[in-house]
Amino acid sequence: MITVERLTDRDEIRAYLSQDRALTAYALGDLDDALWPESAFYGARRSGALIAVLLLYWGLEPAVLTAFGAGEGIAALLAGADLPGEVYYLWPPEHEPLLSARYERPHAQEEWRMALDWARFSAPPPDGVRRIAPHEAGALAALYQHAASPGEEVVAFSPAQIARGAFFGVWAGGALVATAGTHVWSRQESVAAIGNVFTHPAHRGCGHATRCTTAVIEAARETGIETVVLNVRRHNTPAIHIYEKLGFRRHALFLEGPALRRD
Repeated sequence: MITVERLTDRDEIRAYLSQDRALTAYALGDLDDALWPESAFYGARRSGALIAVLLLYWGLEPAVLTAFGAGEGIAALLAGADLPGEVYYLWPPEHEPLLSARYERPHAQEEWRMALDWARFSAPPPDGVRRIAPHEAGALAALYQHAASPGEEVVAFSPAQIARGAFFGVWAGGALVATAGTHVWSRQESVAAIGNVFTHPAHRGCGHATRCTTAVIEAARETGIETVVLNVRRHNTPAIHIYEKLGFRRHALFLEGPALRRD
């Protein structure tokens, strides 16, 4: 028999997620003291042992949904947890039918989770890049409006992430023209997830995004963060090659996108 419960023991959750830190990096980051109050973890147990974990992170709108573990455990969690009507999911492809049975997924994307191999990290100093301060959130918002692809919405960003994490940018003519930041940044859990890497269309091809990403990695190294990951579209071959040159490797595929619960 499988039972479902709300998990409150961070040590137990951490031990389960740490079986594959690159895969579960976002969820590990939500164990941080700063994000724990906004995070709801649920566990599926068989004979007392965890066989699957589901996370709802309420710090963004819509809430972020992700899960790890055995399919039968994830099915029990989806049936037993109190799930919202709208979510943004990061989901293992092998369990896509379980998610689709509960949610409509109108704009699904396939993403590579890439993990940094510190032994392979190699990049020139990020010249011309400086850290973005919290009061410059407006400059980031303005850049994202220009840099998003047609029909693509910038997601998983809140101005609070600037203060919590590490955002770097390149300026030209007084305007922010390129940036890289973090979705997750936790010294406590020794994990970072790089995200929201954008360059203004008029300034692409100059290596700005690579230098900004390098600056984030250097900041993680200075902080002593062990696990650094990022997500990139499966068929974005140029970006994948750039990240591989920096020392990232493809670790696992994810499905990502907004979803509406079926009535």
